[in-house]
Amino acid sequence: MSGTRLLSVYFVAPMTIPPAPLPATGFDPDYFPARLNASLNAGRYTILRELGEGVSSSSWLVYNREGEEGYKYLATKILTIDATQRHEAGLTHELEFLKEIEARNDTDFLPMLRDYFIEQGPKGKHLCLVQDLYSTSVSSLRRFAPHKALPPYMVRNVVSMAVDALAQLHAMRIVHTDVKLDNLLFGNSLYPLDNDIQRYLEANPVQVEGEARAGGESYPVIRSQPIPNDYVWDTNAFEAEKMIIYLTDLSHAQRAGKLPTANCFGALGLRAPETILQSDFGPAVDIWAVGCITFELLIGRWLFNPEEGEDWKLEDDHLAKMIELTGQTFPDKMLKRANLRKEYFDDTGMSAIVHFGLISKRTLHWHCTGNLLRIPELTPVSLEAAMGSYKIPNLSEDEIHLAADFIRACLKFDYEERATAEDLQKHKFLANAFEC
Repeated sequence: MSGTRLLSVYFVAPMTIPPAPLPATGFDPDYFPARLNASLNAGRYTILRELGEGVSSSSWLVYNREGEEGYKYLATKILTIDATQRHEAGLTHELEFLKEIEARNDTDFLPMLRDYFIEQGPKGKHLCLVQDLYSTSVSSLRRFAPHKALPPYMVRNVVSMAVDALAQLHAMRIVHTDVKLDNLLFGNSLYPLDNDIQRYLEANPVQVEGEARAGGESYPVIRSQPIPNDYVWDTNAFEAEKMIIYLTDLSHAQRAGKLPTANCFGALGLRAPETILQSDFGPAVDIWAVGCITFELLIGRWLFNPEEGEDWKLEDDHLAKMIELTGQTFPDKMLKRANLRKEYFDDTGMSAIVHFGLISKRTLHWHCTGNLLRIPELTPVSLEAAMGSYKIPNLSEDEIHLAADFIRACLKFDYEERATAEDLQKHKFLANAFEC
C-alpha cells in the first residue's frame, strides 16, 4: 500500500483554534440583509448588532420593545432562505423542537424559545427564532489555553451540563445530532440586567467594516460581536462552579424512532460509526460525540482526526482509528444492518493484521466478520496511553483512568451497549462536577 497513514492520536498535529473570522467582503443573498437599527416583526424588535453566523443562519442581538424587565435584550436567529424552505418542507424541525422544550417549562441547559415569525427579505422569506441571549462558546474559551485543554474540574462541569441537556432531549425523543463545543454556549451571566447590557453596548460600539451590495442596495458589513463572559481557560474551581452552559442549535436535530431526513450528521471527527456506515440512527449518536468532546476538552486535540490517503478514503481512516483507539471490532449484527458495509468492509471473514508496535512487538490476528477493505494493518493504542502521552499539566493518572473509562462508555460500537445520557450522569468521572 502506498502512502503513509497517521496512526491514531499519537501522530495528530496539535489542534489549532482559528480566531473569529472577519466578515466577508461580499454578501450571500441567501442570508437576510440586516441593517443596524432596522425593525423586525412589524417593529417589535430592533436589530442592534450581529452575534454570529453559521452555514444556514445568522444571529443578531435585538431589543424587544414589548419585553418585560430582564427580557428586553434577546437573540434572534434568522435562517437563510434555503434553510427556511427546508424547514417549511419538513426536512428540519428546529422550531418544532424548540416549542416542545418551551412547553416542558422545566428544562435546564437547553435554549428557550421566546418568539418566532417570518420576515420577508428582498430575495425570499426568512424564519426568525427569538431566544434568550447567550455568550461565547466553550470552543472559544480554549483559544488562549497553552495546550488548548481545560482543567479537569472545568471539563467535568461542562460535560455534566451537556449530558444533562441530552438526557432531557432524549427523554423528549429528540436527537441533537450536532453535539460539539461550538454549540455549547455560556449563559449571559456577566450582564444579567437590561441596564448592564445597555452600558456594555454603549461602551463597545458596533464594528462596521465596509459595505456589500445585494439586490442593487448597499448593506453594512458588520463584524460578529458575541456578548462576552468573565470566564477564562484557567478560571479557578470555585468560580468555575458558577458556569452555566447551554446545548444550542437544533437546526440538524431529528426525531428518535423516525427515519432521519438526512444521511450524514455532525462534525466530521465526531461522527458515530453508525452514521458513517448508515446502520442504526438514534440518541446514541449524541453519546458518541460526548466521548469525543470529553477527550478534546481534556487533551486539546481531536480524538479522531481522519485523513484521506492515496489508497483509502477519509471514512476508511476514521473507521480504522476507531478500531485502533477502542480495541473493538464491529459486531456482525451492526454490519448486517449497515447500508454502506460493502463500501468499507470485505466479506472474507479473514483476520485483520493488527500491529502492537507502540505497545509491544507482537502481532495479533483479529478475527471479525469483515476486514476494512483498504486498511488491513492496524496499530492499537489504549486511551490511557494516548491521553498520557501528551503530558497535559494537572491531568493526573487517576483523572486519566476515570476519563478514559467514561469515554469508553460513550464509544461502544454497538449502540445498544453504548451508555445512555442517564448512565453517564451516574458515572464516577462526573461525580465531582461542581465541587471545588
